[in-house]
This record gives sequence, C-alpha cells and structure tokens, in this order.
Amino acid sequence: MKPCENKTYYAMALDPIHVGTGGYRLGRVDLSIVREPGTNLPKIPGTSLSGVARACMAMATGRYNWNKDGKKGSCAGQGQGGEGGEGHCGSPYCPVCVAFGFARGDSGGFQGLAQFADARILFFPVHSMIGPVWVTSQSVLREHGIEETVSPDKVRLASGLSVPDNRLNLGWLMLETRGDSISLDGNLTDVPTEVKSHAVIVSDKLFSHIVNSNLEVRTSVSIDPATGAAEQGALFTYEAIPRGTVLWFPVTYSDPKFYRIYYNGGPVEPEPHEGAKKDNDTGKLSVRQAVEKGLALFKDLGIGGMNTRGMGRLKFLNLDPVTTVSEEAGGDT
Repeated sequence: MKPCENKTYYAMALDPIHVGTGGYRLGRVDLSIVREPGTNLPKIPGTSLSGVARACMAMATGRYNWNKDGKKGSCAGQGQGGEGGEGHCGSPYCPVCVAFGFARGDSGGFQGLAQFADARILFFPVHSMIGPVWVTSQSVLREHGIEETVSPDKVRLASGLSVPDNRLNLGWLMLETRGDSISLDGNLTDVPTEVKSHAVIVSDKLFSHIVNSNLEVRTSVSIDPATGAAEQGALFTYEAIPRGTVLWFPVTYSDPKFYRIYYNGGPVEPEPHEGAKKDNDTGKLSVRQAVEKGLALFKDLGIGGMNTRGMGRLKFLNLDPVTTVSEEAGGDT
C-alpha cells in the first residue's frame, strides 16, 4: 500500500491570468505578476491554486456555508470564526476539510491530504510570421521525459511547420531555425494536438526573455463617480499570463488510511463523502475525486485578480470524469 499518489495536471488559460505580487514595484508595469526567482518565469503559486480549489470545492459540495445544530460556518477560507461560527466543520467525512485541512482554534486542526505544487509554463503562445506558435524550452520538456536539444541562439520547429529563409520571428525577436524538426506525437497526450503541432523549442537562455517580452499588458484608469471622467493620476498598468498558455503542476494525494482526525471524542479515519455519510457508503469520494470537483470550476470562476475584467479562467485538460453533485451535499456529517 502506497502512502500517497501523484498526478500531474495540465491546464490552458481561457483568459489572461493575473496573480499579482501584492504591491507596486519599479518596472514597466505597476502591478506585476508572480515569478520564479531563479528563472524569472511567471507562475501560479500552489497556495493560489489550493485556495481557489478549496473555495470551488466547498461550493460544489454545498459546504461554502453550512448550518448544523445551531452553529454556522464555512469550510472555505481560513476557518477563523468567533462565537457566531464561521469556522471549518472539521468533520472526517467532509471532502473540503479532509483534502485541504482545517483549523478549529484551541480544538486543534488537520493539515489536509492534498499537496499542491506551483503551476509552471509548459507552452507559451507567441505571435509570429506563420501565425501563433507555442514556445517551450529543452529543460521544460526534459521534466516531462522528452530529451531534445537546441542551439543557444536558434529555434527548432515542430514537424510540419515551415518558414521562409529558415528564419522565424517570436514577437520582436528574429531567430534562425535549425534544420531538423521535432515531433511531440505520442508525448504529452493531455495537451491539445493544435498546440503540439505548432510548438517551437528555444534554449533556456532565450525562453525567459521571450516569455517576459510577450506577456499581456493592460492599462486601466479609475473613474471619478462624481464626474464620470478619469481621476487625476489614477492610470495604472498590469501584466498577465496570456490566453492560450499551457501550464502544468503536480498534486500529491496522501492516503487517508494513514491519518486520523480527532472527532466526537476519538480518532477517526478520514473518509470524504459528497453528501451526508450513509451506512451504505453511497457518495464516498477519494481525495483526488474531491479536489477535482473544485478544479472543474476554474473554467467558470477563474483564479487570480481582475476576474470581473475578463481575466482568470483556467481549463484543466486531464480531469477524471466528475460525477454530478448530490442534492444532499452540504453540511456536517
């Protein structure tokens, strides 16, 4: 029996995605996005993925707001409640609390059985003279078991792509193409064929420059409600991961059999259920099934900031079939 299982998720941005750094800093934009310190590549932190997945799963299973035995609370969020409740239910049968953990103040807590890593860029869309292409690098492909090489200042094309004079522009950057093409057929089967057939590989040295030079940058302004005109000095710019970007990240799911939650006076093995726990175990979920109910809503509710300005939607490409949420879902068990 393995103590855990791992699954790698692939997702495509349906809208630009802005996960900000939380403040202003010097640069070409006022509101910048989170980046890897070593590579300077944009990413979506695992904390952001986990937090949104928790809220979405709480909605999908009817536990965003619960009311039982005169107590009120929410299994989404941090679980900080006062006398009026607003805390996590902490039930070993709650899919939200089991997967993401809970805090019950002096009564203790549980860290959760789903561990999210950061979402990183796998294929990045860039305009070129032959239309949109998706850029990746040799080190990114190597992490997926694909060994391909490319010269530091050249680009390799997917088989079937051709360019005039053996040159291709990636945004403003013109590069010479290498003679031999690449084929990703049979690899990365969860990634759309349209993306793989228009893939180009660049060196790790160039990848960060190409990505950061082709991020989406938008300009906004605050409106004075009294005049209906722009406020003085209220112009600001912000950047985002563009629509069409393919990202990937692994999630580790721990086996509930190795853990116990203190509940109703004793230790209980976590056993997440879609609705109220029944003797016949109908509606029982694995931790992965529970989490994927939340991930499935990213394509509608989105992640990050500026959701009301056309940003944030993210579609997962390799979710398991999700069952319909039970009408009885919700509340403690």
